[in-house]
Amino acid sequence: MLKIQQIRKHYERRVNATRPGYDILDWSSAEAQTIRFNVLVRLMAQELAGTERPALLDVGCGMADLAAFLDEHGIDTEYIGTDITFKVVREAQRRDPDRNLLLADVFSAPPFPKRAFDAVFCSGVFNLKLGNNDAFVIQAILSMIPLCRGILVVNMLHRRCRRKYLHCHYFDPDHIRHAIESRGYSVEVIDDYLDNDFSVVVNLHNRGPADDGKHSRT
Repeated sequence: MLKIQQIRKHYERRVNATRPGYDILDWSSAEAQTIRFNVLVRLMAQELAGTERPALLDVGCGMADLAAFLDEHGIDTEYIGTDITFKVVREAQRRDPDRNLLLADVFSAPPFPKRAFDAVFCSGVFNLKLGNNDAFVIQAILSMIPLCRGILVVNMLHRRCRRKYLHCHYFDPDHIRHAIESRGYSVEVIDDYLDNDFSVVVNLHNRGPADDGKHSRT
């Protein structure tokens, strides 16, 4: 609970009606945000080709900029966004009242049935340094896997980044890949789109030996 309070405190103070979504989420620029979104779009085109109006869960949705991006590019999805910070969700709903947004903690109490989504996207949720990031990111990925029947895409900050901020955590992609692969899942790491970022892709089309969410937690 203390970790959640720390996260909420960090982002609540950033919420402002005139502030762009990427800045509220503590991202460096709108351009970088778009590059991350394009990774997801490319993967959806590859892995979900032929899926009519794929169901998409955006974990840590912020201002739901991903949904607006998809709309602008004519990509039709059944979008649901979740966030754990009330002020963030409230501001996102003010900006777009028709968007499907929920206040929910997907990692500990997901309000969705298993395999409900063709794609699950989690962008930048683990960037804030909390002291347990390396262990928690594995637990969080494993908790999202049962919700997905297609692809899970998670991006985070890369440890190779030259300019590091004291309040951020930087990850080793090989550690994460090996930890998830050891549970029997197909994992790809994409790290060629930004110097300070990488995406972990778990393909759930070919599920591992335990697909019911009963994996051990790290």
